[in-house]
Order: sequence, then C-alpha cells, then structure tokens
Amino acid sequence: MIPITNGHFTWKETPLGEVLLEKTPASVGVARARALDLVGQDHPAKDDVLLIVSELVTNAVVHADRGRTPIRLRLVTTVDLLVVEVHDPGSLFDAPRVTDAQDVCAPAGRGLNLVSIICGGRWGSSLLDDRQGRLVWAALPRTDDAPSAYEIFVARRQRAA
Repeated sequence: MIPITNGHFTWKETPLGEVLLEKTPASVGVARARALDLVGQDHPAKDDVLLIVSELVTNAVVHADRGRTPIRLRLVTTVDLLVVEVHDPGSLFDAPRVTDAQDVCAPAGRGLNLVSIICGGRWGSSLLDDRQGRLVWAALPRTDDAPSAYEIFVARRQRAA
C-alpha cells in the first residue's frame, strides 16, 4: 500500500484480515471469533476489539436496511491505530449514531456510546462510492500520537481516491 502523508502523519494500512458474514444474528459470534483469531488471544486491546466488533456487526445485522447482502468485517493496523471496519448494505436512512441513552436499564442504545468512548471519538460512517452500502469504522489508538477522527477520515479518503 502506498503511504499517504497527511500533514502530521503518514497513513499506511496493514491488513490483518477480513471475513464475509451473513446478515443474521449468528454472524456476531462468528465475527468475534474471527477478530480474535486475527488479533490474537494475547493482544492488549483484545477485549476492546471484541466489543467494537460485536457492536458494529450487530448494528449492521439489525439496522442495515437493504436485503440480505453480506456484511464484510475487516481489520487493519497502522503505526498508531487498530481499525475495525464493517461494510454493510446500509444507507443514509439507517446511519449509525450515538444516542443519548438516558435509561440505563434500556435493552439497547448505548453500544456506539461505548465504542466512541473506547476509541476516543475515532469512529465514523460513510456511504460507499457505488452507493451500494456503507462503511462503518472505529479506530483504537495504539500510541499516544494516534490521529484524530477527522485526520483518519481525511487520510482514508485520500487513500480511496
């Protein structure tokens, strides 16, 4: 992959792996198992990775609004980040968002809040160029020099261009 310089840092991704998943609830467990295989049982951020994978894949299964198109889970690293990506059949109408979950006993509504906290706000979503789905990503910082969500978005956009 060609490194992209974005002012303060150079963006170079190293793929860890990916898996195609059916748009069914059972895929959440498959995604967690595959993510654990990719990062390893001894990875210091293993629990955070598994929580992020669970949340993003669950959201894709439950909320992506178009048919039974497969979901793609992909993990990549950079010098400063471990990035979890979920490509799903979603659209702007069902875009993920952090909610103000006031009811701590509610059965749902706090997952992206947790992802945002764990990642220091380093997550986002966008429509794929072909408008046939959406990319939702969350980036765990690996160093104190990890770029911001905005810097990640710009670097990844430049990479895709």
